[in-house]
Amino acid sequence: TIEIRRGCTRGCRFCQPGMLTRPARDVKPKEIIKTVEEGMEKTGYSDFSLLSLSCSDYLALPAVGVELRNKLSKKNVTLQLPSQRIDRFNDDIAHIVGGVRKTSLTFAPEAGTQKLRDVINKGLTDEDLLNGIRKAMENGHRKVKLYFMIGLPGEDDNDVVGIASTCKVIRNKCRDLGNLNLTITISNFTPKPHTPFQWHSVSNEELKRKQKLLKDSFSSSKGIKVNFTDVRLSAMEDFIGRGSRNLAQVIEAAWKEGAGMDAWFESLDRTHLAWKKAINLFGLEGKYRDIEMGSWERISSLNKENLMELCSLPLPWDHIDTGISKEWLAKDLQRALEKKVVEDCSFNQCSSCGVCGEEMGHNEIIEPLPIPQREPYLPPESKIGCRIRIKFSKKGYLIYLGHLDILRLLERALRRSSLPISYSGGFHPLPRIKFALALALGIEAEGEIMDIDFTKELDPYFIIIKLQEFLPKELKLLSATLLKPEDYNLSGNLKSAVWSFNLTPLNSDNLTDLELEKAINHILNRKTLIWKDKDKKGRNRLRDFKTVLSSLTIEPMSSNTSHQTSPKTLQLKLESLIEKSGLSLKPRQIHHWIEEYLNQPLKITGIKRNELLLFQC
Repeated sequence: TIEIRRGCTRGCRFCQPGMLTRPARDVKPKEIIKTVEEGMEKTGYSDFSLLSLSCSDYLALPAVGVELRNKLSKKNVTLQLPSQRIDRFNDDIAHIVGGVRKTSLTFAPEAGTQKLRDVINKGLTDEDLLNGIRKAMENGHRKVKLYFMIGLPGEDDNDVVGIASTCKVIRNKCRDLGNLNLTITISNFTPKPHTPFQWHSVSNEELKRKQKLLKDSFSSSKGIKVNFTDVRLSAMEDFIGRGSRNLAQVIEAAWKEGAGMDAWFESLDRTHLAWKKAINLFGLEGKYRDIEMGSWERISSLNKENLMELCSLPLPWDHIDTGISKEWLAKDLQRALEKKVVEDCSFNQCSSCGVCGEEMGHNEIIEPLPIPQREPYLPPESKIGCRIRIKFSKKGYLIYLGHLDILRLLERALRRSSLPISYSGGFHPLPRIKFALALALGIEAEGEIMDIDFTKELDPYFIIIKLQEFLPKELKLLSATLLKPEDYNLSGNLKSAVWSFNLTPLNSDNLTDLELEKAINHILNRKTLIWKDKDKKGRNRLRDFKTVLSSLTIEPMSSNTSHQTSPKTLQLKLESLIEKSGLSLKPRQIHHWIEEYLNQPLKITGIKRNELLLFQC
């Protein structure tokens, strides 16, 4: 993630970061380009995101983005932008976003009607919204995410329903360009300190009512997916966001009650209950409402003097100096009541918020630059010049990396090595890397196998030397072989997996070799080895593993584990055949059946996959 602009001066009245990060400061274009190029070389990442509170307000973005795309056009690198100003979206920005694949675009209109967008100072029209989405579709984008809020100051039911109406109108007016898939996220507005709306009242019951109103409005819409933020989550956010130092004791108590991972859907019931208990424990329920002025209608009825008097009352965060005066925030609240839009001071006249000066500096804006001529995007090379089969081990801390993380680690190492890797074709090109058999998390491995395709024939020894430079020592490349075309089918050539693991009794009685031998013989002599589990869809299933059990023996303990402590630990070796379907035995299954036979609990440790055996090499 590369920051291109710090600060935002758009002046959206609900936005705390936009108030806290002023003035706006642009990063020099050459620094951005250099950082991305060096970042790709040193990290091997294939996705780069240009970060700012409002990327589109970085006027040099079209020039910088097109130059980056030109420089990275042959390297299968994707550039991404976060939520953008839709009124600045054009052909150049559309060209920048994505690589060979078209990712979804994200825009934030925030409100469904022009009236409400003027109240919050969004500075966006329905025409801007429609033109931006049409421009995206003209450039091949068919998936667009839109962010809206409900519960904003001055909002009525027409504004709420206006969200659904706006989305439907957009889809209808874009039909001539194809099928548009909209994903709508509806957030609940919660007032933030240091913003003009910091005095606003929020009603949880009103938010629930408006959510239902919106769900009914979207009920007949096709091609529009709508997500809602849980009101309970917003209530917790509001309480913490505008609390005083009394919150310290509440936060600790909530944690003790089980709060944590609050935004996770499956945790919400537990954490909401924990926060309610903690808030009630200290008698703070509703206390933060003391700072609110009441309904928008009540505030609208106040004259300017009374409004300023109410706004001057102490707030829990008044001792924090953001550079923006509280008086200016109160005046901007008055402008919101009058639906007056304040222009962006980065590109128009100063709004006199009080930030700029010797202490905090001034806006530093880089003017638009000439846009380079676009070079065509070239898909990565997909021809296969050779296939190299590599054996490797995975030890140490890398056992805590899952299969997909190991795959990403190798992809980044290949990028950094500049080896001529071959890519798959299609919508999302990926390096051609195939693993013999995925390894579960937490398992050490001594003889894993993977095949890597390159665009031209290379010396296997050179591959090991070059690639190992960019890999951690815990992932060691052991050998490499240049394959013949008839040996290309790695998964089809898998014969068996060899495992070792230790068993230790959990009670005071030692587990003897004789007892273990009896248990092993019992397993070997059984006609079936039925294992009960669930498939990927959560359905119960029974599978017989007897056909894949090749051998199971007791092994002498290695020298580094020969010293015995009570109770005694015994080491086992398992060889399991691997069927075409991927069916194969694991040590934990053997552990379960031995426990079942001996009728005593055993601890399993030291699980290691020693080797994968092939029918042919």
